[in-house]
Amino acid sequence: MGEITEEDRRIITSQLGKNPRALLDIPVRCRFGYPVVLTTKPLIRDEGGFEIFPTLYWLSCPKRVEEVARIESDGYVRKLEKEIDLNPSLKEDYRKAEERYLETQKTLLTEEDLNFIEEKDLGDALSRGIGGIKSDEHLKCLHLHLAHQLAGENVLGRLIQERFDLRDCSEDRIRCQKFNGEKSGK
Repeated sequence: MGEITEEDRRIITSQLGKNPRALLDIPVRCRFGYPVVLTTKPLIRDEGGFEIFPTLYWLSCPKRVEEVARIESDGYVRKLEKEIDLNPSLKEDYRKAEERYLETQKTLLTEEDLNFIEEKDLGDALSRGIGGIKSDEHLKCLHLHLAHQLAGENVLGRLIQERFDLRDCSEDRIRCQKFNGEKSGK
């Protein structure tokens, strides 16, 4: 895992509009050096209790977030669900992506976390796939699939990226540049 600087945290806070929770890493940056994908802890524990956080990879790039939101609003989640249902090979590739996601998620848990999960009988909560969905028939949030693809490998994220040509900002309109030197009050 790479170093996360205070500047990174400030930019991410500006990208998300809130402080990042359970931030572990920035596995993907755009060609201009700004965070694109964040890795988060699957289990958040503190004095007040705990929370299962099923979003392992979080898309933070404002340009891509907006583009994927547009794709989702055009009904693309349902289109992909139908495509998965009709294509056994795609369904199998999606299942494998979910398995890799869960394997990666487990590697981010400490021995103490694993003991806590067993003690609290939380295994089912951390056996769900991308976005906390336990189904290969329904999708949740294409942002998560794209983030997983950019950080590793996800067949649906790859399809989204290929079909919609999601790229970094153009040099004349670098969206995150406005966050440089900005102080966040959040």
